[in-house]
Amino acid sequence: MKKTLCLFLALLMASTALISCSESTTNAGEDTTAQTSGTTVDPNAGETEALETERMHANIPADANFEGHTFTIFCSSNSEHGIIQNDFLAEEITGEPINDARYNRNILVGDTLNVKISAINCDNVGHGNGFNYISKDVQAGTSAYDIATACGYDTTKLAQSNFLLDINTVPYIDLAAPWWDQVAERDMTILGQLFFTTGDITTSDNDATYCVMFNKQMIEDYGMENPYELVNNSKWTMDKFIEMATQVTEDSDGNGKYDTADKYGAMVWDDTMMGVVNCSGAKCVTVNKDGLLELTLNTETVVDTVTKFLDFAAQKQYCCAYQRLNWDDSLLVNMFSGDQALFLTQLIQIVPKMRDMDTDFGILPIFKYSEAQTEYYTAMGSWHSVFYCVPNNQQNVERTGIVTEMLACEGKYDLTEAYYEKTLVGKTTRDEESRAMLDIIFSSRVYDLGWYFQVGGFNESVMNLFRNYNNNFASMYKTASKAAARSLEKNNEAFQEAKESLEAQMGN
Repeated sequence: MKKTLCLFLALLMASTALISCSESTTNAGEDTTAQTSGTTVDPNAGETEALETERMHANIPADANFEGHTFTIFCSSNSEHGIIQNDFLAEEITGEPINDARYNRNILVGDTLNVKISAINCDNVGHGNGFNYISKDVQAGTSAYDIATACGYDTTKLAQSNFLLDINTVPYIDLAAPWWDQVAERDMTILGQLFFTTGDITTSDNDATYCVMFNKQMIEDYGMENPYELVNNSKWTMDKFIEMATQVTEDSDGNGKYDTADKYGAMVWDDTMMGVVNCSGAKCVTVNKDGLLELTLNTETVVDTVTKFLDFAAQKQYCCAYQRLNWDDSLLVNMFSGDQALFLTQLIQIVPKMRDMDTDFGILPIFKYSEAQTEYYTAMGSWHSVFYCVPNNQQNVERTGIVTEMLACEGKYDLTEAYYEKTLVGKTTRDEESRAMLDIIFSSRVYDLGWYFQVGGFNESVMNLFRNYNNNFASMYKTASKAAARSLEKNNEAFQEAKESLEAQMGN
């Protein structure tokens, strides 16, 4: 999703006009070129520029008609709680913003293109299931799925096993359009090929994005700096996070140990460690100038970042490694909403679960490594990631491209605002600053293929440093680096073969 603060301020001031626009399509006799309709908001006194938003439409044939075809989307994902991430399941209007936006999109695309949108959930949660279903369908040649979703662990395996189409080759999918994530394209293109991606077709990518939540009342009680101002002034750094977190500690039950009854500067999630690696802009694995995967974890910056954070995390009176106490969403929600932590590191998906919290909270991007950075870098969780892909046994690849492009385009508008509403609106009305923070979070997202490919098992190895209170990065890296090198060599060979195979087909 490509969101800016200006877009959403304008959406708030001109929602009626945008809702009206969102019900139109490029079809029914319109020209096939991208269409726009502008909405301009008059500036306040002292402002020099008007805010403008544009309602764009997918560049697809105006006369597309697929004669009632059932467009089947196979949905699989990882989850700790047995829930499949499904961005299309909406059987009726319920009044819930996300559901209703999905329902309206399904109806609009279905009526416009004469298709029936059918989303099929995988019958089991966990990585491996998506790979098994999609690979078996491709091998059998049954073409059961038009497009599919799967976690990063599965899409990477599907791609290197040659079960997916290069999305660049799918007609009518315009990856340069604002409803596709160009950062995902940049970070995950290997040898010029993009086998899975994300964008406004989904809200699952937002759910899987790292964030830091903070307790507003505790900020006030301890006389701390305004975290929003720190972010806006590029002073929201790891050092500042640690400085603030180490001001809060309380053995609330007086039992002489720190447990679920006590108060902490930060509640920290195991997977935070991957976000810590990425917060400086570093990656476990980078696509190099030759388009190949390259291990880039062992740098001075990464070592310093990880070491500094682990030094803080080892201080159990300030840092609650809550999964060591008892991993359960109810524990996490109860502790933070019960004012037991100044900060909480988690994914955006946890925010709606705090909607009944009496104390106001705010949402922040994960901190910078240093003030010298020109931007924030926000990781997308590997376990919770959900990417879109196209199985390579398509019956009608043009149809797949047209329907997918319209689904993505329509997702940019009502679905985007519905997601913000669900994320921000709670028992106590949340603030506009958090809306601006979400803009920063989503626009600063980075995709680290090292985590999705599970190269060298570094995902678990980095988290184990935190779980075991072990601050020996050098030893951890040495143990896993040889396996990582072999894995990358195998992956690069697979993508090179896929590229050569496609070039041979095109040559014929």
